[in-house]
Amino acid sequence: MAKSASEKLGIQGLGWIVRRSLQTPASLTPFYQAAFGLRQLRPAAATGSVMLWSGDIVMFEANTLVLGSDTLARKGDFDFVFRARNFDAAKAAILKAGAVVADENHGNGRRLFTRDPDGMSVGLWEAHRDSIFPADAFADKLWQSGGVTLPDTPALPSALQDIASINLKVADPVAMAVFYHEALGLEILGAPKSTGAVLALGRTTVLELHPGGVKRDVLKDRNESPDVWILRVYDHDGLVDRFRSKNVTIVNQVSITGGKITYASDPEGHMFGIQQRTRDLLPDGAKDRIEDIVARKLWAERTNE
Repeated sequence: MAKSASEKLGIQGLGWIVRRSLQTPASLTPFYQAAFGLRQLRPAAATGSVMLWSGDIVMFEANTLVLGSDTLARKGDFDFVFRARNFDAAKAAILKAGAVVADENHGNGRRLFTRDPDGMSVGLWEAHRDSIFPADAFADKLWQSGGVTLPDTPALPSALQDIASINLKVADPVAMAVFYHEALGLEILGAPKSTGAVLALGRTTVLELHPGGVKRDVLKDRNESPDVWILRVYDHDGLVDRFRSKNVTIVNQVSITGGKITYASDPEGHMFGIQQRTRDLLPDGAKDRIEDIVARKLWAERTNE
């Protein structure tokens, strides 16, 4: 299979979702563990953030929200949707955990949208084999072969597989589709319209742009964004250079143990990020994280095809 434009830029796919809450991470984590069976990979960080495995190579990080002038107004701009292999069982687990139903529809695969204890949106989508998106075909192939597992980590509940989509409410879906295509090389799936657009994020996830959002000011700091989706990449510096060449607004750049992250903003004020975690960035004696080992192995297999 030919490499996509985003893969040629060193983008593997969705790697992290950071959800910042008015609750402490320790208070929010039990909901996501009970509702979706997410697995905590290690003790909470010194900052209090908690890292949960959410299927495939995607991590869900519960963190603390720093309030800015319009932080809470942004809570409805973003949601993400889990791919269910047994929709009824997955739905029952979410409702038992105390999620509040916001919307449910029965279109192209059943969808359920709920609110977590902080009022933030999280959804469920029923996987089906006649989906037109390559990400769903790849997810089905993975599922049939046993899926992606992490060493010494319990599997997710059998009703769930991974995260199927990141959803943004935007003012102009067409313009935003062009932006993400130009900035990140993401393939636009079908013709973008005022009624919405879909782009491939890599592996098993798509980015859905829905109308109904508003243009917001670009935030000054990543900690003021209730939600951020972050791509796992292998040419962080090259992508940052690309951002600068295309006048993409860079919000923060952070060095962490074993990696580096850049947070950027689209023209409507939605924040996203890129993160690289490679062995050469690990200090001497630092332990490699199991999710990074698995992700790099899968990337090597793909690049050697």
